[in-house]
Parts: sequence; structure tokens; C-alpha cells
Amino acid sequence: MTPFSLLRTSSGPVRSRLLRDLVLLVLLTVGLLVAINILLINLIKEDLAESRIEAATALVRDEVRGLLVPVEQQLLIIRDGLVAAGLTPADEGALNQRLTPILAHMGQIAAAIDASAEGAEYFLRRDGDGWMSRLQEAGTGQPVRVTRWDAELRPLETRDEASEHDPRTRPWFSAAADRPGTLLWTRPYVFESTQVPGLTASLGWMQSGQLRVTALDVTIQTIVESIERHAVAAEGRGFLFSGAGGVYVPEDDARTPDPERASGFFSAHLTPGGPLAFDAVSAWNLAGRPSQGLIRFNSSGVQWWGGFRPLTEDLSGGWSGVVLPVSETLAILQSRWHIVALTVLGILMASLAMTTLVVRKYHRQLRDMPKLSIDRRRAEDDLRELVASGESTHLEFKSTMRMNLHSKVTGREIEMAWLKAVAAFLNSEGGILLLGVSDSGAVLGLEADKFENEDKCRLHFKNLLNHHIGAEYARFVRFDLYDLDDLRVGAVECERADTPAFLHDDKNRELFIIRNGPSNIELPISRALKYIRGRF
Repeated sequence: MTPFSLLRTSSGPVRSRLLRDLVLLVLLTVGLLVAINILLINLIKEDLAESRIEAATALVRDEVRGLLVPVEQQLLIIRDGLVAAGLTPADEGALNQRLTPILAHMGQIAAAIDASAEGAEYFLRRDGDGWMSRLQEAGTGQPVRVTRWDAELRPLETRDEASEHDPRTRPWFSAAADRPGTLLWTRPYVFESTQVPGLTASLGWMQSGQLRVTALDVTIQTIVESIERHAVAAEGRGFLFSGAGGVYVPEDDARTPDPERASGFFSAHLTPGGPLAFDAVSAWNLAGRPSQGLIRFNSSGVQWWGGFRPLTEDLSGGWSGVVLPVSETLAILQSRWHIVALTVLGILMASLAMTTLVVRKYHRQLRDMPKLSIDRRRAEDDLRELVASGESTHLEFKSTMRMNLHSKVTGREIEMAWLKAVAAFLNSEGGILLLGVSDSGAVLGLEADKFENEDKCRLHFKNLLNHHIGAEYARFVRFDLYDLDDLRVGAVECERADTPAFLHDDKNRELFIIRNGPSNIELPISRALKYIRGRF
């Protein structure tokens, strides 16, 4: 194939040449696009940072919300279950049975809590492969009973501990008590039982006129891991920070002491010029703590875009941040927009010109191409046109499917005659075989074949095709019956096969047949091999 094939006449079937030239057109267009991209790769790399950061921040927020929303839904389910069962914080066994499956299957939930306005509290969390529950009776300064359970909730150890713990003073309880009936998330704080930072979803509700608060803990580390799992661009970073401006630093990443060390959050105000996340939150503070849009800032001499989204409706609670470097080529691309526009316009015009050339070159040939299929919506009109056109390279007539009209008996030679035509069409360019039409174009119908019904006729055709050519070629052949001049005729529509089709005759020979004009030609082995190499 040469680049000038579009400009000269070539031999071979029209469809083959059309396919070749259209492929060449596509290759030329793709080649132009690749060449332009290679020329501009250094200019467009990392560009459009604003849209990327906008999408990244939204996706990170959705990732975290996908972690937290199931917790909210589960909290509502727990509350409804407790109401229906009439359970109190003192019903330790029943609460264990109800809550351990939830904690076992929702890894983001670190602990479950149920407390009353009198100070009674039930607490449950994982303990290795088992569980640990804590039960505190109503009243201030009451001892707590701590029980360790195995995975099947069999008690392993129970002990009483003196404690000044009062659940009513905890952030999750006070928030829910102020707004009973509303599901709330706390600001990041340190869990008393594990001394790790986290958020708590709590819900206040009434039981027998008394306030109850049910809550679920989620550790900050779980949220951070969810952010880090999200596919932020390789050069970017996602992080967690609080509405007060504190950046969460995992235990292993802490480098210097800080008054807020216990919470895992370090103030961005106290670390100017610090790591990337601190610089990002500092810029966010200076910009008025926006929850939409982007902020551009500098860190270590590099320009960055930062996007910031609250994790809950409480803007003073947890936030997620995503930062990506600003591409220096963005300004270059903007300053050279006219070059890009002219390039795109040039490609479009070149593609249009080549397409027009192909269409003009093949217009007449396409118009005169032989008909290789029958439109079911106008089948009788199509059949009349085919019969009127006479036999050709892509059309053949056979008077019957199996009946010898001279001897008035069914004959294998009749069947083999039209099977040769089918094999020839498969090995050539496809075509249509009409059964029930004489060589002269007279419509005879298939009544002479004396099939019991049309289903028997179709089955007979299928069996002969499978036996003499092969079932694997059935996908290239479609046989149907139509009305023409009040007679039923058969139409066999053959597509060009993608592998050589051999006809097995009654003498167990394999014949390779091709179409040559209105005739079927059997090729000897040497010519068949040469044809197959060039055709398939």
C-alpha cells in the first residue's frame, strides 16, 4: 500500500479497495494526531490542573463519604432495633449479640456505644480476635465492669475497675443531647478508651421519657487510609485536617512535639513554611476557609493547586484536602491557544478533504455494487429486482432444492449443485442463491420439492449445510422463505467467510470452489493453495 493509493485506480473488488483506502485514511489521521501530540507533549503535560484538582477533590470527598454514610445508616438501624427490642445499656448480652456482627462486617466502625441520661453506658470494641465490652451503671463515679469475649462471645475475663468516666461529658453525648433526633458527627477528638483520634456519629433519642444516645466511632486513621487509597495523581496528595486548621499527622509521621500531639492534629498556624499539607491548610486559612473552588499556593518553591471539602455538614469538623502541582505549561498553552486552534482546524480540514476524496472516488462504484442481502421490509420488491437482473458473480438461481424436474425424483446431484454455489460464495465475495427460480429467471417455487412443511424445508437445508460444508459456517449463511408471484421461494444469503470453506461430496472428497462470474469453479490443490494464501 502506498500513500498515493487514494489517487490512482487499482484492481480488485470495490469493497476491498474501499476498505483499504478508509484504513489508510484512518491511519493518516491518527498519524497526524500522534505527530501533533508528540510536538506538544511538553506543552500540554500537567495542563488543565484546575479541572483535575476539582475532579480529584470531589472524588476524594465522595470516597470518604462512601466510608461514613454507611455508618450513619447503620446507626439509624441500630437505634430502631433498640427501640423495637426495648433494650437498655444494661442488657449487655443482647447488645453484644446485636452489635458484634455489625462491627465484624464494617471495618470502619471502631466501637459502638449506648448511654443514658442517668450516666449508664454500654461500650463495645474489637479486642484482637475477640471483643471487649464495658458496662457502667447509672450515676457518677460508679465502677465499670470490663469483660473480654472470644470470637463466639464466650466470656474470657471479667473485672471491675474504679473509674471517674462519665459518658455524659463526652463530645458525642453532649452534641446529641443538644439536638435529639438529629444524627451528628463530632469534631475530631481523642477516644478515651484507645487514646487514638477519631470522629463519632451519635444520635439522641427518647426511651420512656428519658434521653438515650447511641454512637459509633470511626478512627481518623481509617479515614486517612481511605483518602490514600483513592487514585489521586502520582504527583498529588490527599490529606485530612480539621475545621480549626489542624493537619492530621499519623503516628509514624510525627517529627516534633506539639501541644496537640494527643489528638494527632498539628496546627498549620504554628508551622509556617512546613510540609506541603501545612502550607496548603495555611493558604486555606488565609483565603477564608472556602468549601468550594481552588486555592493556589507556594510550597518549597513549587506552585500548587489545593481543593478542600468538608466531610460532614459541620464545617468545624473534619475536612479532606487534595493538592496537585500547577503545570507551568498551562500559561504557555493559554498564550498559544491560537496555535492549538489552527492545528485542530488543520486536522479537521485534512480529514474532511481525504474523506471527500474517497467518497467521490467510489461514488459510482458504490452505487453500482451488487446486492448481497434482502431487505425484509420490502422482500418481494428486492426479489423481483434480483430475478430481473439475472445470474451474476453474486447471484445464482436453482429451480429446486432436491427434486430433479426431469426424472421427478429427488437427486443428490441437485443438492450438491446449490451447495457448490454456497461454498463458492463463502470463498469469494459472498452472494445470494435463489431456490425455486430457473436459470432463465422463471419463478417456479419450491412446491416440487414436496416438503411436509416449511420447518422441514429449513431443517433439510441446515442439515445439508452442516454435513457438506460445516456447522461453523452457519454464521455466514442465512436461509429464509419468501412469497414471490404467489409462490414460495428460498433465498440463501451468503457472506464472505473468514476461513476457507471446503465442500464434502458424496465420494468423501474435499472440493474447494470459488465464484468466477456466473459460474462456480473447482480449483485443483495447487491453485487452491495459492488462492487461499492470497485470499485468507
